Amino acid sequence: MKYFYSGPTSGVTLQEGEKPREVMLHAQTEVDLPTDNEYTKTLLALGYLKPVTVDAQPKPAKAAPATSKGD
Repeated sequence: MKYFYSGPTSGVTLQEGEKPREVMLHAQTEVDLPTDNEYTKTLLALGYLKPVTVDAQPKPAKAAPATSKGD
């Protein structure tokens, strides 16, 4: 799941099945973390993570209506 991270810069090695995965955490960035991981739960409890929702995604700017000028 994607989260917005707002804590101090840090790194963690997450064990995902047989393979470890290195994750760098930088303030004010999005990060993809497993929801059932204890480290993820700790960061959520500390308030460093907020789930990214569809509403939080930037919306594309609306284009101005096309106009034509007469000759």
